[in-house]
Amino acid sequence: MEKDLESLRLLTLSEAAELLHVSTRTLQRMIRRNDLPAFKVGGQWRVRESQLAQWIHFREGSDPAAEKESSSM
Repeated sequence: MEKDLESLRLLTLSEAAELLHVSTRTLQRMIRRNDLPAFKVGGQWRVRESQLAQWIHFREGSDPAAEKESSSM
């Protein structure tokens, strides 16, 4: 039961921005471009903590700079 509640933990844009070390405006742009999964609750954006962790993991594995270096070899 506790594991289920952990996967449902929602972050505000301010909390998510602090974790990523970016501004809330940057997160809003990322959400608008569908780069970051988020949804509105009562008119305010929320990011599911588990989805943010998955997004970070995915982004770590798909670094464009690393792809360019490996494809030029």
